[in-house]
Amino acid sequence: MSLLKQTYLFLLLCIFAVSAGKADNVILEHSETLSFDKEHGRDYQILRGNVRFRHEDALMFCDSAYFYDTNNSFDAFGNCRVVQDTMTMTSNTMFYDGNTRIMKVRGGAVLKNGSMTLTTDWLDFYRDANYGYYADGGHLVDPQFDIVSKIGYYYPSSKVSFFKKDVVMLSGETKIVTDSLKFNQNTNVSSVYGPSTIYHTDYTIETTYAWTNSQTRYGHLYNHSVLTRKDGSKMTADSIYFSGETNIVEMWGDALAIDDSSHTGFSGDYAWMQNNPSHGHIVGKACMMDFSNPDDTMYVHGDTIKFRQSPVDTTKRELYAYYHMKLFSNDMQAKGDSMSYIETDSLIRIDGNPVLWANDSQITGDTIKIFTKNNKPDWMHIRGNAFVIQQQAIDCFDQINGREAKGYFDGSYLEHLDMMGNAISLYYAQDDYNKLIGINYCEGQKLSIFLNNKKMDRIKMTPESKGKMYPPGKMPENERKLKGFNWRDEEKPLCKEDIFK
Repeated sequence: MSLLKQTYLFLLLCIFAVSAGKADNVILEHSETLSFDKEHGRDYQILRGNVRFRHEDALMFCDSAYFYDTNNSFDAFGNCRVVQDTMTMTSNTMFYDGNTRIMKVRGGAVLKNGSMTLTTDWLDFYRDANYGYYADGGHLVDPQFDIVSKIGYYYPSSKVSFFKKDVVMLSGETKIVTDSLKFNQNTNVSSVYGPSTIYHTDYTIETTYAWTNSQTRYGHLYNHSVLTRKDGSKMTADSIYFSGETNIVEMWGDALAIDDSSHTGFSGDYAWMQNNPSHGHIVGKACMMDFSNPDDTMYVHGDTIKFRQSPVDTTKRELYAYYHMKLFSNDMQAKGDSMSYIETDSLIRIDGNPVLWANDSQITGDTIKIFTKNNKPDWMHIRGNAFVIQQQAIDCFDQINGREAKGYFDGSYLEHLDMMGNAISLYYAQDDYNKLIGINYCEGQKLSIFLNNKKMDRIKMTPESKGKMYPPGKMPENERKLKGFNWRDEEKPLCKEDIFK
Protein backbone atom coordinates (compact mmCIF):
# COMPACT_ATOMS: atom_id res chain seq x y z
CA MET A 1 0.00 0.00 0.00
CA SER A 2 1.41 3.42 -1.00
CA LEU A 3 2.24 6.02 1.62
CA LEU A 4 -0.51 8.26 0.25
CA LYS A 5 -3.16 5.55 0.64
CA GLN A 6 -1.95 4.68 4.15
CA THR A 7 -2.11 8.35 5.12
CA TYR A 8 -5.63 8.64 3.62
CA LEU A 9 -6.84 5.50 5.46
CA PHE A 10 -5.35 6.75 8.73
CA LEU A 11 -7.12 10.12 8.39
CA LEU A 12 -10.41 8.38 7.64
CA LEU A 13 -10.07 6.17 10.68
CA CYS A 14 -9.34 9.19 12.83
CA ILE A 15 -12.37 11.01 11.45
CA PHE A 16 -14.64 8.03 12.07
CA ALA A 17 -13.19 7.48 15.52
CA VAL A 18 -13.89 11.11 16.47
CA SER A 19 -17.39 11.08 14.98
CA ALA A 20 -18.16 7.77 16.70
CA GLY A 21 -16.56 8.62 19.99
CA LYS A 22 -19.78 8.90 21.96
CA ALA A 23 -20.13 6.48 24.90
CA ASP A 24 -22.86 4.38 23.31
CA ASN A 25 -21.49 4.36 19.78
CA VAL A 26 -19.72 1.50 18.09
CA ILE A 27 -16.09 2.49 17.54
CA LEU A 28 -14.08 1.22 14.59
CA GLU A 29 -10.57 0.76 15.95
CA HIS A 30 -8.80 -0.93 13.05
CA SER A 31 -9.14 -2.08 9.44
CA GLU A 32 -6.52 -2.57 6.77
CA THR A 33 -8.77 -1.16 4.03
CA LEU A 34 -11.88 0.98 4.00
CA SER A 35 -14.05 1.91 1.01
CA PHE A 36 -17.48 3.23 0.07
CA ASP A 37 -19.99 2.04 -2.52
CA LYS A 38 -22.44 4.95 -2.73
CA GLU A 39 -22.73 4.57 -6.51
CA HIS A 40 -24.98 1.55 -5.90
CA GLY A 41 -26.94 3.28 -3.15
CA ARG A 42 -25.17 1.47 -0.32
CA ASP A 43 -24.83 3.67 2.73
CA TYR A 44 -22.10 1.78 4.56
CA GLN A 45 -18.34 1.46 4.65
CA ILE A 46 -16.68 -1.71 3.45
CA LEU A 47 -13.90 -2.84 5.80
CA ARG A 48 -11.36 -5.56 5.08
CA GLY A 49 -8.40 -7.05 6.92
CA ASN A 50 -8.08 -7.48 10.71
CA VAL A 51 -11.19 -5.44 11.40
CA ARG A 52 -11.68 -4.50 15.05
CA PHE A 53 -14.65 -2.78 16.70
CA ARG A 54 -15.16 -1.69 20.27
CA HIS A 55 -18.45 -1.09 21.99
CA GLU A 56 -18.15 -0.18 25.65
CA ASP A 57 -16.33 -3.11 27.31
CA ALA A 58 -16.61 -5.50 24.35
CA LEU A 59 -14.04 -5.99 21.56
CA MET A 60 -15.25 -7.45 18.24
CA PHE A 61 -12.98 -8.84 15.50
CA CYS A 62 -13.58 -10.13 11.96
CA ASP A 63 -11.97 -10.49 8.52
CA SER A 64 -14.34 -8.04 6.85
CA ALA A 65 -17.43 -5.99 7.67
CA TYR A 66 -20.12 -3.64 6.46
CA PHE A 67 -20.18 -0.72 8.88
CA TYR A 68 -23.45 1.25 9.12
CA ASP A 69 -22.05 4.14 11.14
CA THR A 70 -25.25 6.20 10.91
CA ASN A 71 -27.22 3.26 12.37
CA ASN A 72 -24.47 2.37 14.89
CA SER A 73 -24.32 -1.23 13.62
CA PHE A 74 -22.29 -3.56 11.42
CA ASP A 75 -22.31 -6.93 9.62
CA ALA A 76 -19.17 -8.99 10.24
CA PHE A 77 -17.84 -11.85 8.09
CA GLY A 78 -15.13 -14.48 8.55
CA ASN A 79 -13.39 -15.42 11.79
CA CYS A 80 -15.74 -13.30 13.87
CA ARG A 81 -14.75 -13.03 17.52
CA VAL A 82 -16.14 -11.15 20.52
CA VAL A 83 -14.24 -10.68 23.79
CA GLN A 84 -15.97 -9.34 26.90
CA ASP A 85 -14.66 -9.94 30.41
CA THR A 86 -14.22 -13.74 30.77
CA MET A 87 -16.49 -14.49 27.81
CA THR A 88 -15.29 -15.17 24.27
CA MET A 89 -17.53 -15.88 21.28
CA THR A 90 -16.52 -16.96 17.76
CA SER A 91 -18.59 -17.54 14.60
CA ASN A 92 -18.62 -17.33 10.80
CA THR A 93 -20.86 -14.25 10.55
CA MET A 94 -22.32 -11.73 12.98
CA PHE A 95 -24.63 -8.72 13.00
CA TYR A 96 -24.38 -6.24 15.84
CA ASP A 97 -26.67 -3.31 16.67
CA GLY A 98 -25.05 -0.87 19.08
CA ASN A 99 -28.36 0.87 19.84
CA THR A 100 -30.24 -2.22 20.97
CA ARG A 101 -26.98 -3.97 22.00
CA ILE A 102 -28.23 -7.15 20.29
CA MET A 103 -25.73 -9.46 18.63
CA LYS A 104 -26.91 -12.02 16.05
CA VAL A 105 -24.38 -14.76 15.43
CA ARG A 106 -24.75 -17.32 12.65
CA GLY A 107 -22.73 -20.31 11.50
CA GLY A 108 -20.50 -22.34 13.79
CA ALA A 109 -20.98 -20.14 16.85
CA VAL A 110 -18.91 -21.06 19.90
CA LEU A 111 -19.35 -19.16 23.19
CA LYS A 112 -16.85 -19.79 25.98
CA ASN A 113 -17.19 -18.55 29.53
CA GLY A 114 -14.66 -19.96 31.97
CA SER A 115 -14.80 -23.76 31.71
CA MET A 116 -18.15 -23.69 29.87
CA THR A 117 -18.51 -23.95 26.07
CA LEU A 118 -21.72 -23.38 24.10
CA THR A 119 -21.83 -24.54 20.48
CA THR A 120 -24.68 -23.67 18.07
CA ASP A 121 -25.29 -22.51 14.47
CA TRP A 122 -27.78 -19.83 15.50
CA LEU A 123 -27.32 -17.53 18.49
CA ASP A 124 -28.72 -14.15 19.53
CA PHE A 125 -26.93 -12.42 22.37
CA TYR A 126 -28.63 -9.62 24.31
CA ARG A 127 -25.94 -7.56 26.01
CA ASP A 128 -28.39 -5.42 28.00
CA ALA A 129 -29.87 -8.45 29.74
CA ASN A 130 -26.58 -10.34 29.33
CA TYR A 131 -27.92 -13.61 27.97
CA GLY A 132 -27.67 -15.71 24.82
CA TYR A 133 -30.54 -17.42 23.03
CA TYR A 134 -30.58 -20.17 20.41
CA ALA A 135 -33.55 -21.82 18.69
CA ASP A 136 -32.01 -24.25 16.21
CA GLY A 137 -30.17 -26.67 18.45
CA GLY A 138 -27.30 -26.12 20.85
CA HIS A 139 -24.71 -28.00 22.92
CA LEU A 140 -23.49 -26.76 26.31
CA VAL A 141 -20.41 -28.49 27.74
CA ASP A 142 -18.48 -28.21 31.00
CA PRO A 143 -16.22 -30.71 32.84
CA GLN A 144 -19.20 -31.30 35.18
CA PHE A 145 -22.03 -31.58 32.61
CA ASP A 146 -23.05 -31.99 28.97
CA ILE A 147 -26.39 -30.58 27.72
CA VAL A 148 -28.05 -30.63 24.29
CA SER A 149 -31.42 -29.08 23.41
CA LYS A 150 -33.41 -27.49 20.60
CA ILE A 151 -33.87 -24.13 22.36
CA GLY A 152 -31.65 -22.59 25.01
CA TYR A 153 -31.06 -19.47 27.10
CA TYR A 154 -27.67 -18.87 28.71
CA TYR A 155 -26.84 -16.14 31.28
CA PRO A 156 -23.03 -15.81 31.58
CA SER A 157 -22.94 -13.63 34.72
CA SER A 158 -25.21 -15.86 36.84
CA LYS A 159 -24.26 -19.07 34.98
CA VAL A 160 -27.93 -20.04 34.88
CA SER A 161 -29.29 -21.73 31.74
CA PHE A 162 -32.75 -22.65 30.47
CA PHE A 163 -33.36 -25.35 27.86
CA LYS A 164 -36.47 -26.50 25.99
CA LYS A 165 -37.43 -29.26 23.57
CA ASP A 166 -35.53 -32.55 23.30
CA VAL A 167 -33.29 -31.75 26.26
CA VAL A 168 -30.68 -34.32 27.30
CA MET A 169 -28.28 -33.62 30.15
CA LEU A 170 -25.35 -35.79 31.28
CA SER A 171 -23.67 -35.08 34.61
CA GLY A 172 -21.56 -37.61 36.45
CA GLU A 173 -23.64 -40.77 36.84
CA THR A 174 -26.88 -38.90 36.03
CA LYS A 175 -28.73 -38.58 32.73
CA ILE A 176 -31.79 -36.32 32.40
CA VAL A 177 -34.22 -36.49 29.49
CA THR A 178 -36.84 -33.75 29.63
CA ASP A 179 -38.87 -31.14 27.76
CA SER A 180 -37.72 -28.19 29.89
CA LEU A 181 -34.63 -27.80 32.09
CA LYS A 182 -33.19 -25.05 34.26
CA PHE A 183 -29.55 -25.52 35.26
CA ASN A 184 -27.46 -23.50 37.72
CA GLN A 185 -23.72 -24.04 37.28
CA ASN A 186 -22.89 -22.41 40.63
CA THR A 187 -25.09 -24.76 42.68
CA ASN A 188 -25.08 -27.65 40.18
CA VAL A 189 -28.87 -27.86 40.61
CA SER A 190 -31.04 -29.03 37.70
CA SER A 191 -34.78 -28.30 37.66
CA VAL A 192 -37.03 -30.12 35.19
CA TYR A 193 -40.54 -29.20 34.05
CA GLY A 194 -42.94 -31.33 32.05
CA PRO A 195 -42.64 -35.09 31.41
CA SER A 196 -39.08 -36.01 32.42
CA THR A 197 -36.93 -39.03 33.21
CA ILE A 198 -33.84 -38.89 35.43
CA TYR A 199 -31.51 -41.88 35.17
CA HIS A 200 -28.87 -42.71 37.77
CA THR A 201 -26.89 -45.85 38.55
CA ASP A 202 -28.78 -46.10 41.88
CA TYR A 203 -32.28 -44.99 40.80
CA THR A 204 -34.61 -43.79 38.04
CA ILE A 205 -37.11 -40.94 38.42
CA GLU A 206 -40.26 -40.30 36.38
CA THR A 207 -41.54 -36.78 37.05
CA THR A 208 -43.22 -33.65 35.71
CA TYR A 209 -41.53 -31.28 38.16
CA ALA A 210 -38.36 -31.84 40.16
CA TRP A 211 -34.97 -30.46 41.04
CA THR A 212 -31.83 -32.48 41.70
CA ASN A 213 -28.14 -32.03 42.36
CA SER A 214 -26.27 -34.66 40.36
CA GLN A 215 -23.02 -34.17 42.27
CA THR A 216 -24.33 -34.54 45.83
CA ARG A 217 -27.22 -36.76 44.60
CA TYR A 218 -30.01 -35.06 46.50
CA GLY A 219 -33.21 -33.54 45.21
CA HIS A 220 -36.89 -32.76 45.62
CA LEU A 221 -39.65 -34.33 43.50
CA TYR A 222 -43.21 -33.07 43.11
CA ASN A 223 -46.56 -33.96 41.49
CA HIS A 224 -46.51 -37.66 42.38
CA SER A 225 -43.14 -38.34 40.84
CA VAL A 226 -42.03 -41.99 40.86
CA LEU A 227 -38.57 -42.91 42.20
CA THR A 228 -37.45 -46.47 41.38
CA ARG A 229 -34.33 -47.78 43.09
CA LYS A 230 -31.99 -50.32 41.53
CA ASP A 231 -33.32 -52.97 43.93
CA GLY A 232 -36.75 -52.61 42.30
CA SER A 233 -38.46 -50.65 45.08
CA LYS A 234 -40.71 -47.80 43.94
CA MET A 235 -41.81 -44.64 45.75
CA THR A 236 -44.32 -41.92 44.90
CA ALA A 237 -45.92 -39.02 46.79
CA ASP A 238 -47.08 -35.44 46.40
CA SER A 239 -43.55 -34.45 47.40
CA ILE A 240 -40.37 -36.52 47.82
CA TYR A 241 -36.99 -35.48 49.20
CA PHE A 242 -34.06 -37.84 48.68
CA SER A 243 -30.35 -37.83 49.40
CA GLY A 244 -27.95 -40.23 47.74
CA GLU A 245 -25.21 -39.43 50.26
CA THR A 246 -27.25 -40.25 53.37
CA ASN A 247 -29.61 -42.74 51.64
CA ILE A 248 -32.56 -40.89 53.22
CA VAL A 249 -35.94 -40.52 51.53
CA GLU A 250 -38.79 -38.39 52.91
CA MET A 251 -42.28 -38.39 51.39
CA TRP A 252 -45.24 -36.09 52.04
CA GLY A 253 -48.86 -36.51 50.90
CA ASP A 254 -50.28 -39.80 49.59
CA ALA A 255 -46.90 -41.47 50.10
CA LEU A 256 -46.58 -44.96 48.63
CA ALA A 257 -43.54 -47.26 48.59
CA ILE A 258 -43.53 -50.71 46.98
CA ASP A 259 -40.66 -53.20 47.33
CA ASP A 260 -41.04 -56.13 44.93
CA SER A 261 -38.01 -57.91 46.35
CA SER A 262 -39.58 -58.25 49.82
CA HIS A 263 -43.18 -58.27 48.54
CA THR A 264 -44.11 -55.42 50.85
CA GLY A 265 -45.39 -51.89 50.54
CA PHE A 266 -46.09 -48.84 52.70
CA SER A 267 -48.47 -45.90 52.39
CA GLY A 268 -49.31 -42.89 54.54
CA ASP A 269 -49.41 -39.12 54.79
CA TYR A 270 -45.71 -38.93 55.70
CA ALA A 271 -42.88 -41.44 55.41
CA TRP A 272 -39.20 -41.34 56.38
CA MET A 273 -36.82 -44.12 55.42
CA GLN A 274 -33.12 -44.81 55.11
CA ASN A 275 -31.10 -47.60 53.55
CA ASN A 276 -27.93 -49.28 54.78
CA PRO A 277 -29.27 -50.35 57.20
CA SER A 278 -32.84 -50.19 56.04
CA HIS A 279 -35.26 -48.60 58.50
CA GLY A 280 -38.03 -46.03 58.58
CA HIS A 281 -41.45 -44.99 59.81
CA ILE A 282 -44.82 -43.95 58.37
CA VAL A 283 -47.49 -41.82 60.05
CA GLY A 284 -50.88 -40.37 59.14
CA LYS A 285 -53.18 -43.03 57.69
CA ALA A 286 -50.18 -45.34 57.78
CA CYS A 287 -50.54 -48.72 56.13
CA MET A 288 -48.25 -51.69 55.52
CA MET A 289 -49.07 -54.12 52.70
CA ASP A 290 -47.74 -57.66 52.44
CA PHE A 291 -48.43 -59.28 49.08
CA SER A 292 -46.08 -62.24 49.47
CA ASN A 293 -49.19 -64.43 49.19
CA PRO A 294 -50.33 -63.84 45.59
CA ASP A 295 -53.87 -64.88 46.48
CA ASP A 296 -54.34 -62.63 49.50
CA THR A 297 -52.73 -59.27 50.32
CA MET A 298 -52.48 -58.35 53.99
CA TYR A 299 -53.05 -54.71 55.05
CA VAL A 300 -51.93 -53.41 58.46
CA HIS A 301 -52.76 -49.95 59.82
CA GLY A 302 -51.55 -48.09 62.88
CA ASP A 303 -51.10 -44.49 63.99
CA THR A 304 -47.39 -45.15 63.39
CA ILE A 305 -45.72 -47.95 61.47
CA LYS A 306 -42.00 -48.58 61.88
CA PHE A 307 -39.76 -51.04 60.11
CA ARG A 308 -36.11 -51.92 60.27
CA GLN A 309 -33.63 -54.35 58.81
CA SER A 310 -33.23 -57.44 60.98
CA PRO A 311 -29.98 -57.38 62.98
CA VAL A 312 -29.87 -61.17 62.63
CA ASP A 313 -30.46 -61.46 58.87
CA THR A 314 -30.09 -58.31 56.75
CA THR A 315 -32.36 -59.80 54.07
CA LYS A 316 -35.25 -59.89 56.59
CA ARG A 317 -37.33 -57.12 58.15
CA GLU A 318 -39.00 -56.33 61.44
CA LEU A 319 -42.30 -54.45 61.43
CA TYR A 320 -44.03 -52.60 64.28
CA ALA A 321 -47.51 -51.00 64.10
CA TYR A 322 -48.97 -48.90 66.93
CA TYR A 323 -51.33 -47.51 68.19
CA HIS A 324 -54.92 -48.51 67.17
CA MET A 325 -53.64 -51.31 64.98
CA LYS A 326 -55.98 -53.03 62.53
CA LEU A 327 -55.24 -55.85 60.08
CA PHE A 328 -57.22 -57.02 57.08
CA SER A 329 -56.82 -59.89 54.64
CA ASN A 330 -59.38 -62.09 52.99
CA ASP A 331 -58.79 -64.95 55.44
CA MET A 332 -57.83 -63.08 58.58
CA GLN A 333 -58.64 -59.80 60.33
CA ALA A 334 -57.31 -58.40 63.60
CA LYS A 335 -57.38 -55.45 65.94
CA GLY A 336 -55.23 -54.43 68.90
CA ASP A 337 -53.17 -51.68 70.41
CA SER A 338 -49.99 -52.82 68.68
CA MET A 339 -48.59 -55.46 66.37
CA SER A 340 -45.11 -56.67 65.48
CA TYR A 341 -43.92 -58.92 62.68
CA ILE A 342 -40.48 -60.52 62.96
CA GLU A 343 -39.66 -62.00 59.55
CA THR A 344 -36.73 -64.11 60.80
CA ASP A 345 -39.10 -65.93 63.19
CA SER A 346 -42.08 -65.73 60.82
CA LEU A 347 -43.96 -64.37 63.84
CA ILE A 348 -46.86 -61.93 64.08
CA ARG A 349 -47.59 -60.71 67.63
CA ILE A 350 -50.68 -58.68 68.61
CA ASP A 351 -50.95 -56.98 72.03
CA GLY A 352 -53.28 -54.57 73.79
CA ASN A 353 -56.79 -56.07 74.04
CA PRO A 354 -56.22 -58.03 70.81
CA VAL A 355 -58.91 -59.71 68.76
CA LEU A 356 -58.39 -61.98 65.76
CA TRP A 357 -61.03 -63.11 63.30
CA ALA A 358 -59.91 -66.27 61.50
CA ASN A 359 -62.52 -67.73 59.18
CA ASP A 360 -65.74 -67.54 61.24
CA SER A 361 -64.00 -67.58 64.64
CA GLN A 362 -63.43 -64.62 66.95
CA ILE A 363 -60.27 -65.17 69.01
CA THR A 364 -59.19 -63.00 71.93
CA GLY A 365 -56.55 -63.14 74.67
CA ASP A 366 -53.96 -61.04 76.43
CA THR A 367 -51.45 -61.74 73.63
CA ILE A 368 -51.94 -63.44 70.27
CA LYS A 369 -48.99 -64.87 68.37
CA ILE A 370 -49.33 -66.16 64.80
CA PHE A 371 -46.50 -68.21 63.30
CA THR A 372 -46.41 -68.26 59.51
CA LYS A 373 -44.98 -70.69 56.98
CA ASN A 374 -44.64 -70.05 53.26
CA ASN A 375 -46.34 -66.68 53.80
CA LYS A 376 -49.46 -68.28 55.29
CA PRO A 377 -50.56 -68.80 58.93
CA ASP A 378 -49.23 -72.10 60.27
CA TRP A 379 -50.17 -72.08 63.96
CA MET A 380 -51.00 -69.58 66.69
CA HIS A 381 -50.54 -69.20 70.43
CA ILE A 382 -53.02 -67.27 72.60
CA ARG A 383 -51.68 -66.47 76.08
CA GLY A 384 -53.80 -65.24 78.97
CA ASN A 385 -57.63 -65.29 78.96
CA ALA A 386 -57.87 -67.19 75.70
CA PHE A 387 -61.42 -67.06 74.30
CA VAL A 388 -62.79 -68.39 71.00
CA ILE A 389 -66.34 -67.64 69.82
CA GLN A 390 -68.35 -68.73 66.77
CA GLN A 391 -71.89 -67.55 66.09
CA GLN A 392 -74.28 -70.33 65.06
CA ALA A 393 -77.49 -68.27 65.04
CA ILE A 394 -78.92 -65.15 66.60
CA ASP A 395 -77.82 -65.15 70.23
CA CYS A 396 -76.41 -68.68 69.82
CA PHE A 397 -72.61 -68.87 70.14
CA ASP A 398 -70.13 -71.73 70.32
CA GLN A 399 -67.57 -70.75 72.95
CA ILE A 400 -64.37 -72.06 74.47
CA ASN A 401 -62.01 -70.36 76.90
CA GLY A 402 -59.04 -71.08 79.14
CA ARG A 403 -55.66 -69.75 80.26
CA GLU A 404 -54.00 -70.33 76.88
CA ALA A 405 -54.65 -71.95 73.52
CA LYS A 406 -52.82 -73.21 70.44
CA GLY A 407 -54.50 -73.25 67.07
CA TYR A 408 -53.36 -74.97 63.89
CA PHE A 409 -54.10 -73.95 60.31
CA ASP A 410 -54.60 -75.96 57.16
CA GLY A 411 -53.64 -73.56 54.42
CA SER A 412 -55.43 -70.35 55.41
CA TYR A 413 -58.13 -72.09 57.47
CA LEU A 414 -58.14 -72.81 61.19
CA GLU A 415 -58.30 -76.63 61.41
CA HIS A 416 -58.25 -77.36 65.16
CA LEU A 417 -57.54 -75.65 68.45
CA ASP A 418 -56.24 -76.89 71.81
CA MET A 419 -57.51 -74.96 74.85
CA MET A 420 -55.44 -75.52 78.01
CA GLY A 421 -55.74 -74.57 81.66
CA ASN A 422 -59.23 -74.57 83.19
CA ALA A 423 -60.70 -75.01 79.74
CA ILE A 424 -64.46 -74.57 79.37
CA SER A 425 -66.51 -75.06 76.23
CA LEU A 426 -70.12 -74.41 75.32
CA TYR A 427 -71.05 -76.04 72.02
CA TYR A 428 -74.30 -76.13 70.02
CA ALA A 429 -74.36 -79.68 68.67
CA GLN A 430 -76.13 -80.30 65.35
CA ASP A 431 -77.02 -83.37 63.33
CA ASP A 432 -76.11 -84.02 59.70
CA TYR A 433 -79.02 -81.80 58.64
CA ASN A 434 -77.81 -78.84 60.74
CA LYS A 435 -80.64 -79.34 63.21
CA LEU A 436 -79.86 -78.49 66.83
CA ILE A 437 -79.73 -81.60 68.98
CA GLY A 438 -78.43 -80.03 72.19
CA ILE A 439 -76.05 -77.68 73.95
CA ASN A 440 -72.88 -79.31 75.23
CA TYR A 441 -71.13 -77.80 78.29
CA CYS A 442 -67.69 -79.19 79.16
CA GLU A 443 -64.86 -78.45 81.60
CA GLY A 444 -61.33 -79.85 81.66
CA GLN A 445 -57.63 -79.07 81.78
CA LYS A 446 -57.42 -79.48 78.01
CA LEU A 447 -60.05 -79.46 75.30
CA SER A 448 -59.39 -79.95 71.59
CA ILE A 449 -61.82 -78.47 69.09
CA PHE A 450 -61.87 -79.60 65.46
CA LEU A 451 -63.39 -77.47 62.73
CA ASN A 452 -64.97 -78.48 59.44
CA ASN A 453 -65.93 -75.94 56.76
CA LYS A 454 -64.91 -73.16 59.17
CA LYS A 455 -67.39 -74.40 61.83
CA MET A 456 -66.77 -76.21 65.12
CA ASP A 457 -67.43 -79.84 64.30
CA ARG A 458 -66.45 -81.83 67.39
CA ILE A 459 -64.69 -81.58 70.75
CA LYS A 460 -62.13 -83.98 72.15
CA MET A 461 -61.87 -84.06 75.95
CA THR A 462 -59.21 -85.45 78.28
CA PRO A 463 -60.30 -88.35 80.54
CA GLU A 464 -60.64 -86.11 83.57
CA SER A 465 -62.93 -83.72 81.75
CA LYS A 466 -66.58 -83.50 82.70
CA GLY A 467 -69.52 -82.17 80.81
CA LYS A 468 -73.25 -82.13 80.32
CA MET A 469 -75.54 -82.10 77.30
CA TYR A 470 -78.60 -79.86 77.56
CA PRO A 471 -81.58 -80.62 75.32
CA PRO A 472 -82.60 -77.77 73.00
CA GLY A 473 -84.19 -74.95 74.94
CA LYS A 474 -83.39 -76.46 78.35
CA MET A 475 -80.15 -74.61 79.14
CA PRO A 476 -80.80 -71.53 81.34
CA GLU A 477 -80.40 -68.22 79.48
CA ASN A 478 -77.92 -66.86 82.02
CA GLU A 479 -75.60 -69.82 81.40
CA ARG A 480 -75.46 -69.54 77.61
CA LYS A 481 -72.53 -67.11 77.69
CA LEU A 482 -69.30 -68.06 79.46
CA LYS A 483 -67.61 -65.66 81.85
CA GLY A 484 -65.65 -63.04 79.89
CA PHE A 485 -67.85 -63.37 76.79
CA ASN A 486 -67.47 -60.29 74.54
CA TRP A 487 -68.78 -60.47 71.00
CA ARG A 488 -66.83 -57.81 69.05
CA ASP A 489 -68.19 -58.37 65.59
CA GLU A 490 -68.87 -54.64 65.05
CA GLU A 491 -65.13 -53.97 65.34
CA LYS A 492 -64.23 -56.40 62.54
CA PRO A 493 -62.87 -54.76 59.36
CA LEU A 494 -64.84 -56.06 56.38
CA CYS A 495 -62.57 -54.56 53.70
CA LYS A 496 -59.16 -52.90 53.51
CA GLU A 497 -60.73 -49.43 53.79
CA ASP A 498 -62.20 -50.36 57.19
CA ILE A 499 -58.77 -50.51 58.81
CA PHE A 500 -58.73 -46.69 58.79
CA LYS A 501 -62.09 -46.32 60.56
